[in-house]
Amino acid sequence: MSERATHCNSNAITANKIPMKPQDQKAESITFGIELETTIPANSAVNVGGYHYGQPVHAGIATATGQLVAAPTFQSIPWRADRDGSIRADFGTMPCEFVSPVLRGSDGVHHLLEFIEWARSIGAKVNPTCGCHITVGVPSIIGTDDHRAMGEFARKLAHIARWHAMSLYGQTGTGRHLNRYSHTFADEVESYVRLMASNATPSRKARAAEECGRGMVNFRKLFTHRVIEFRVFAGTLNSHKIMHHLATVLGLCRRAAEVECLGRFSKNKAQAKRTATAEDALRFLWDFLGWTGSKRPVALGLIGPLHAEFASYRPTALRMCQQFDARFPAANL
Repeated sequence: MSERATHCNSNAITANKIPMKPQDQKAESITFGIELETTIPANSAVNVGGYHYGQPVHAGIATATGQLVAAPTFQSIPWRADRDGSIRADFGTMPCEFVSPVLRGSDGVHHLLEFIEWARSIGAKVNPTCGCHITVGVPSIIGTDDHRAMGEFARKLAHIARWHAMSLYGQTGTGRHLNRYSHTFADEVESYVRLMASNATPSRKARAAEECGRGMVNFRKLFTHRVIEFRVFAGTLNSHKIMHHLATVLGLCRRAAEVECLGRFSKNKAQAKRTATAEDALRFLWDFLGWTGSKRPVALGLIGPLHAEFASYRPTALRMCQQFDARFPAANL
């Protein structure tokens, strides 16, 4: 498909009114955080701290005006600026991983969008070495920190994430599936997540979570910090991309919390057919989460701007999946 045709299709999707089901009120209680790996101008006045020991982000110099601009905070809590050795930076810039405070609900989404605009205003950029990581608090999703319940949730989420891997990687438009820090789940992960759900020994549960590795979804901090981390997304400061990424994470978590019966860890024939391409897989994801179609009473995971602006950011995700299909026609995730 030509760039012109793709652009026209995107405009057509935006112009059409997309009937939306009600917001997912249960998703309002989910706590989440985001890490935005970037490069920033060396003279931005942002003090970047050490790896996992960053400095609070109070202000930065706007590239357009040269003026110092205060960074937004969430409930008076600032973001952090961490050093990350995996980020390559050109001369005159430096690596910076912006780490959010714990966010929640529609207010958290609004704040995230505000911070993205601020980061762009001070000259933050991304390159192929950057990623976007989204962390969610498991007890805020399932209503308990019981280890057996958290393990069962992780087992369900691992199945669902693997089924939808094509749409997860596809919406980045990049080769994130080829990155060793965000790889797809291997077959043996099925046995590890089963142990996390069924084994009564806390140490064995924690070891199984560790053995899952640091792939598309990272379970290693599930039993120590009660969080899981989605590492599948490529670095970006495009608000439409980030909105779709966050909506996907919240939606998949809500679906995993609700589902009662699971199929096999690998895709069945129907799932394989519906995820043959990233574009097909994206439409399957929307239907699976109730953003389109009639299978769900609410649009799972969609709250605040994620719900109100779905028609605006939906074409971006679709365009990225078309780009992914063109770049990686044999991905078969």
